Parts: sequence; structure tokens; C-alpha cells
Amino acid sequence: MSELLANRYELGAIIGTGGMSEVYSAQDTLLGRQVAIKMLRPDLARDINFRERFRKEAKNSSLLNHPAIVATYDTGECEQNGLEIPYIVMELITGRTLREVLADSGALSPEQAARILIPVCDALQSSHDTGIIHRDIKPANIMITNTGSAKIMDFGIARALNDVTSAMTQTSTVIGTAQYLSPEQARGKTVDARSDVYALGCVLYEMVTAKPPFEGESPFSVAYQHVQDDPVAPSEFLKELSATAALNIDAVVLTAMAKHPGDRYQSTTDLAQDLKRLERNAVTEAARHYVQPTHQVEDEPAAEVTEVNTTALAAQSAKHKTKKSRLSPLPIVLLVVLLGASSVIGYELFRGAESKKVEAAMVQIPQLQTVPQADAVKRLEQLGLRVNTTEEASQDIPRGNVIRTNPAFGSSVQRDSTVTLAISSGKEITETPDLTGLSIEAAAQVLTDAGLQLDPVVREDSSDSIPENSIMEQAPAAGSQVSKGSKVAITVSTGVATERIPIVTGLLRDQAQENLTALGFNPHIEYVDSLEPKDTVISVDSEGAQLPKGTTVTVKVSNGMLIKMPNITRLNTDDALKALRGAGWEGGAAQLKIGSPVKTAVILDRGLIAEQGTAPGSTIRKDAAINARLYEFDILALG
Repeated sequence: MSELLANRYELGAIIGTGGMSEVYSAQDTLLGRQVAIKMLRPDLARDINFRERFRKEAKNSSLLNHPAIVATYDTGECEQNGLEIPYIVMELITGRTLREVLADSGALSPEQAARILIPVCDALQSSHDTGIIHRDIKPANIMITNTGSAKIMDFGIARALNDVTSAMTQTSTVIGTAQYLSPEQARGKTVDARSDVYALGCVLYEMVTAKPPFEGESPFSVAYQHVQDDPVAPSEFLKELSATAALNIDAVVLTAMAKHPGDRYQSTTDLAQDLKRLERNAVTEAARHYVQPTHQVEDEPAAEVTEVNTTALAAQSAKHKTKKSRLSPLPIVLLVVLLGASSVIGYELFRGAESKKVEAAMVQIPQLQTVPQADAVKRLEQLGLRVNTTEEASQDIPRGNVIRTNPAFGSSVQRDSTVTLAISSGKEITETPDLTGLSIEAAAQVLTDAGLQLDPVVREDSSDSIPENSIMEQAPAAGSQVSKGSKVAITVSTGVATERIPIVTGLLRDQAQENLTALGFNPHIEYVDSLEPKDTVISVDSEGAQLPKGTTVTVKVSNGMLIKMPNITRLNTDDALKALRGAGWEGGAAQLKIGSPVKTAVILDRGLIAEQGTAPGSTIRKDAAINARLYEFDILALG
């Protein structure tokens, strides 16, 4: 298919299809760039609801400007068979959808999944700040570019928070993809940004387990499960994870997927913060408040149950009283009492009274990570322990808070023992290396070696000096003092920008130079012999071709030195000179070269030009010498 939309966009092949649209590759002939054009399917264009939905997508998309959202450049309508077909001109992304990545590669590690979704969260927060909810977040709507960055696309059913006019946004309408529907969407209730948080939880679940949280024979049965059922914890499918890692991924996913919006992360920014912790294997905020199901703690020592679960219970009881998947206060209290009692009875029966005295002299190191130094010292001293402190830099723990204890949390030690607290001195400062000219892969390694991270959002721009696919800009700049762990954003060169050489043949030299210079070319003027008036452009190298800006373009300009040779035969030399000068010849009388005479018997022809060296109509230079022969009367010629 090769058509020109709006006298600008040359359509190529179909590169994607959806429920209501087809996507074409296209060339923007005005700006000379590749784009993607999304068009409503003609069979749906007759339906006003589909047209309205498509127009809303165009409107919503045009309001969004974020590097992790597929950019919208233009919108319009074209006529096909009497129908007005709306279309959207978008950024052309080279890559695969997250759905294709998962189909090819299977489950990702929690760290990989977090790394991909962090910019998605940032993009959705930008959308929410604009007042737009996506409502259809799923792997098929997340693109992974060839550079590894993620981009959200398809705001086809997105809704503005203040939009109460459209029939498509009424609370009784269920819109979305069943496997990623929030409970409130499944019920047809009003949704807000937390519905996108729920969908991200479902996507994260699928990324780490290679299966959606709920499956069924029909979309209805899947939607019903979103409303009624608790998902199997993702760690059940990830047996290779440590207990801490399992708790981390379960807490993040199941908090995002909480049935009630008030129990979820309250924004995608909050979710992104925990994903950053998940990416670097730090304890997530969700994990700090997460109460594990009974079967996950039954086999642990009573002391650990007391320390972990009673703390988590205190954090949870005020906010999450009704969650089915977490233990209610009474079973936890009973479990602690029973396990504690059985431990005491066991010691009395098998160890005797003296062992009981030894146990009484032992204390357990509490969990103090992230606790302020003064509070940590106070707690340890209350347990009868001595305290030493050391300082070290930490990327995760705020300055003045505990990084770890030695002995470690959970260890049993005698009273009056010494415990060393490693206290955070804050993030270590480092200097940003110069990434200019490096490839993305090389830059990532250089940053890793410096204790920094490469921002996954990679920008692109043209450059006259930096080769294609090499880094041309970075932020912060090289030499900046930053905290270790900071991200460095980069802009990668797409090579020298190109332009089409304009048609300037026939123009005067000055106008041609101005036109070429304005487009970034360097005109090189060469004067050539020509019949055209002086300073007229005769030809331009590669005229009309697409060439890099800065290219030197040879422009051949007429010097006006050519004329057409007039007929000077049967004229005397004076009249011949007049005829030549009338034709533009600039030579002098001496340049009219008279050769050997031609004999004639006609006395009246004497002194007239009998022959001219250059035939009439021939092209000659204005300063060329002219050869001619005159008639000479010769009586003998009568013979």
C-alpha cells in the first residue's frame, strides 16, 4: 500500500493490528522521518462510539509528553469509500512488545522485571498527573525498544479523570482486558489511578511467573476471580528464591493487587520506589508491613515468629484488617503463646532448672536495620548489651541510621556482650565519568564500574560530530559530583541530520546559495562557460537527493561567456565586426583574423567576407578569435 495522507505521509506496510485499528509504517515526507500511523478499521468507522473512542485516544495521547510514552505527532482524518477514517501519527518504535518478550524468553527475574517497570511507573504517574488513567495496562501495551527501554502505548480506552460526558466512561461499563482488570473495573465502578497500579501488579506477576494471576475459560470467569479470589503468591512458582527475596516479590505484587484500592500503593510513584528497592535487592516498603500466611511461618522458631510477625501485625492491623490472605490477630497471638509455652515446657523437661538460668541470661539481637542510631543504641542497652559503632557509606540507608548489626539480627547472645552497629554515613560521592563517544553497552559498564547506573530512558538526537549510536550528551555532565547509585541519563547520536537538496537550477547564484545554506549545506560555486545569462545556476550535484547536513554541494554557475556565431558572410569587415558585437562578441578588430583571399570575377564582391571559420549558429566564447577570408577580384577568374 503506497498512499499519501494529508499530502505528507507516505503509507507503507501494515506492522500491527488491534481490536479496532491497524498500524502502518510510514514516511513523513515533510520532515523526512519514519513514523507509525494508526488508523481506525473501516468496518468500525461507521459506529459513532468507535469513532468517539478513537478520537479520545488521539486527544489523550496528544496531552502526554514523557520519554516512556510513545509520542503522538499528528492526528487527522482521511476519506475512504465515502467514510471519514480518523488516524493518529505516532513515534515509530523499533522493538517488541513485553508480551512477545515473555513468550520468547519466559519468566524474568524480579530484578529484571522491576528494571523494566520503573520507567513505566514514571510514565503512568506523568499521565495521572495530567489527569488521564490508562485503564488497559498489559504486556501487549508495553514496548521494549532495541535499546532496552520501555514505552507505554495504546491509550485507546484511557479516561480523563474529569470526563463524565462520554457513554464509554460511565461506571456501568466494563472496559479493559480481563486478565489485568482491577476489581472496581470488573464491577463497572468508577476507577482512578489505583486501577493502573492494580494492572501493573498483574503485569509484574506475569513477568516473574510467566503466567497471569488468574486464568479461566472465559473473560467473565477471569473477571470474577479478580473480584472474589486471592492470587497464589508468586513465590510459590519461584522456589529458587531466598526467603527474603520471596517475601519482597510477594509483598510488592500482592500490595499492588490488593482488592480494595485503599490497600494498594496509592500512586505509581509509590510502586516505583518499591520497584527500585526490589531491583537492588533491598527490603521493600511493602515487605516491612507484610504479614506472611500461616504455612510460611509454622516451621520457624518461636522467637523469630514473635519478632517478625508481631511487628508486622502492628503495622498491618490499623490498615489491612480485612485482607483474606493475611493472618488475623487472634491466630497469631495464639500461635505465639502456644509455641512460646511449648519451648518453656521442653526446657524444663529435658534441660533442667540450670539450663533455664542459662537461657535467661541470653538475649536475641532485634531487627535494627534503618533504625536511627540513638534509638538502636537505646534498645540494645535496654537488653543489657554493650554497643560499639562504626560508619560506612550506604546507597540505601539514610545517614545516621543502622545498616546492620554484628552479631546479626536474630542471633542469641549473652547479656553484657558487645554489639557493633554499622551506621550509614550517607551515600558515597563519586565523579561522573565522561561517556561522550561511547556505545550504550560500554557506557553501562563504565557507570557500573563507577558505582552509578545508566538511566533506562535513552534519548536520541542527530549530531554533526558524534558517530551514529554513540553517546553525544549526558546528564549530569562529566566531572559532576554525585551520590553512588545515581542514574546518568544519556542522549545517543542518530548520526548527521539529513536534508533534501532543493531545486535551485535556473535561479541566480545568490538566491541558490541562500537556499542551500539555510538547509545546512555548504555551496561551492564553479563558474562554467554557458549561453545562460551570467550568474544563472546551470546545475547542482545530487539535486533533490537526501544528504547529510554540512555536505559540500557543487553549484555550477554560468559565466555568460558563450554566444551563438552570427552569419558574417558577404559583409565587409566593418559590418562583420558590428554583427559580431551585436551578438555579444567582445573581441577587438585584431581578433578578426583575415586569411588568404578567395578569387572572384565579380568586382562588386571585392572586400566582402567570402568564408567564415566558424559556422553560423555555432557556440563560441565571447573573446574567441574569428577567422575569415575576403573576396579578391581577379580578372582571370572569368575564364
